Amino acid sequence: MSIDPIRYKPWSGERANHFQRIFVISKFFFLQKIKSKWILLLLILGIFISTVFPIFMYSMMPHEGLDKEIMADHMQTQIIFIFTLLLVAMICSDTISEDLRSNSFVLYFSRAIKTESYLAGKIGGAFLTLSTFTLVPPILLAIIITATQSGNDYLASFGVVGITVVAAIANTLFFLPFGLLISSLTNRKSYAAVGTFMITFILMIISGIFMEFNSNWELIDPYSVLYYFQEVIYGFDLPSNVNSGALAAIFTGFMTIPLALVYIRIHLKAVGK
Repeated sequence: MSIDPIRYKPWSGERANHFQRIFVISKFFFLQKIKSKWILLLLILGIFISTVFPIFMYSMMPHEGLDKEIMADHMQTQIIFIFTLLLVAMICSDTISEDLRSNSFVLYFSRAIKTESYLAGKIGGAFLTLSTFTLVPPILLAIIITATQSGNDYLASFGVVGITVVAAIANTLFFLPFGLLISSLTNRKSYAAVGTFMITFILMIISGIFMEFNSNWELIDPYSVLYYFQEVIYGFDLPSNVNSGALAAIFTGFMTIPLALVYIRIHLKAVGK
C-alpha cells in the first residue's frame, strides 16, 4: 500500500483586515466583562445612585432648559468619581495581567497583529464597558432634561448635550491608561485592582498634605484634575489659584505617560523579552 504524502493546501479564504482584528479583541473583552456579576452589580448600583434619582428630580421640577451648571455639577460629583474608579479597577485588573499569567501573548502575536492593534483592542473593550456608566447615563440624563423642558430654546439645550458628550468621554478615557499600566505590571488581577484604587487615593492624600504649602499640589489629586477639567469643558472660569497650563499638562500626562509605558511593556513581551 502506497503512502499518500501530505501536501500543503493554501487557504483560499479572505483575511480579516486590521480593524476587524481590533474589533474582535474589543468585542470579546466587552462581552466577557459585561457578564461579570461584580461589574454588573457596580454598574446597577452606580447608575441608580448617580443617575436614576437626578432623572426623576430634574424631569419633575419645572425648568426652562438644560443648564450647563446642572450637568457640570452632576459630572463633578464624588459619587461618579468613586464608582468610575472602582469600575476601572475591576475592568482593567485582568486586561493585561491575565495575558501575562496565561502567556496568551504567544497566541495574540502568533497572528499578524501588532502591539498597537493589541492595545487598541484592549482599550476599545475597556472603553465600551466603562462607558455604560460614564457615557450613556449622563447623556441620557441630559436628553431627558431637554425633553421635559418648558422653554423653546432646544438649540441651546442640545448644545449642552453635546458638551456633556465631550465631558463624559473625558471621564471615560482619563483612568483607562493608568488602569492598563497597573495591570501590565503584575500577573495577579487582584493586585492590579487594589493597586489602581490605592495609588489613586495615595495621590489624593499627598495632594491634601502638600497643598497647604503650595496650591499647585492640588493638581496631583486625580479628582481635582477631573473636576477642573470639567469646568473648562463646560466653559467656566478656573479659580485664580489653578494654572490652566499645568492642568492641561497633568491631564494629558496622566493619560499619555501610562499609555506609552504600557506600549513599551507589551512590545517587549511580544518580542519575548
